Amino acid sequence: MKIWPRKKINHSIDHQQRVYNEGVNKLTVVNRNGKTIELDDGRILTEFVSCSHLGLETHPNLTAAVVEAVNKFGVQLSVARARTKVELFDQLESKLNKIMNGSFTLIFNAVTPCHTTTLPLLAAGVLPHYSFNEKPHFIIEKTTHATLQTHTGILEQFGTVEQVDYNNPLAIELAFKSASGDGLKPISISDSINSMGRTAPILKIIELANLYDGIAYIDDTHGISIYGDCGSGYVMEQLNNKLNNKVIISGSLSKAFGAYGGFITCNFKDTIRFIKTYRTTYAFGGSPSLTDIAACVASADLHLNGTVDKLQIILRDVIKHFDDVFFDIETINAGTNIPIRGIVIGDENEAITKCNKLHDLGFSTTVAIYPTVEKGQAILRCALSSAHTKQQIESLKYNFTKSN
Repeated sequence: MKIWPRKKINHSIDHQQRVYNEGVNKLTVVNRNGKTIELDDGRILTEFVSCSHLGLETHPNLTAAVVEAVNKFGVQLSVARARTKVELFDQLESKLNKIMNGSFTLIFNAVTPCHTTTLPLLAAGVLPHYSFNEKPHFIIEKTTHATLQTHTGILEQFGTVEQVDYNNPLAIELAFKSASGDGLKPISISDSINSMGRTAPILKIIELANLYDGIAYIDDTHGISIYGDCGSGYVMEQLNNKLNNKVIISGSLSKAFGAYGGFITCNFKDTIRFIKTYRTTYAFGGSPSLTDIAACVASADLHLNGTVDKLQIILRDVIKHFDDVFFDIETINAGTNIPIRGIVIGDENEAITKCNKLHDLGFSTTVAIYPTVEKGQAILRCALSSAHTKQQIESLKYNFTKSN
């Protein structure tokens, strides 16, 4: 029996307890204005923690859409949407289809239900256009998000599981080739961009899926909205905005999209219809909140009318300014257009101390420590937004230096 959770807990308990006891990563916000937040203890901080990288969550179109939906439908229509649903659901999926350049989408109340719904059907080999008779071999990127990692036990009921370092293209190719050579169905499961900013070799993965008759399930949670035409995401940008038939994408509506929810997308309408018909987590699960869906519809309009394309340009300028200001500090993802920067600290306890000091100096960052990152490689994670000003970034650098 695998006991990796116990091992991780044992190796991280001291500094994780310190984070919890000192409240480092559990700030309570009572008010906000742009990137400025007020805490329940009265402190005013500039936040670098929100992954709403385009500032859409405070856009007046979204807030107005929420009010209109509540007035029209109430807070919720408490019935499985396989039975009865409000028009907002169809509106959102239709708009997402356009954002994803003609592929077909299905929405959920978060990204994890996307995985829980889709992966078992994929693993069973019964999804139309992704069906197979061989035993599957799941090639999982070893640093992929925990919401995917926790499905390993389910996947092992259908086939074999292998964890691979996706920074090593030869290792990925060997995994595909070996699985195919053994008469297995290679299925890659990975993030496009993980929560710390590392990118997967999307084109290589799809090349191998085509070469070895495999499938690629890619979570583009951290790519949606900030990359691609109309915010279609990192995977679509890599594919010149045309989804490959071997690929299923999951994406988030809760980060740069500015609202709340998740979705899956692929090139086949009957695949989506099959999931709606046969997956109980969709057929009988609770519907996404109507207020969230209303906000998503309004956000989708901003993706389609050119607003998001303009915000992407502003975000790139913010990212470049951060790199210019922090040029003399070791920073993860420096020089890329990924809106996540990790100020490298190393020692877990030192990172916790620095994060606390920055709070007192008026800045909120996320201290990322083992097991979120490798042991001894702690960072202060900074999520950048088009809403950040140059002055806020310069002040963060000044106060970070002051905290040393």
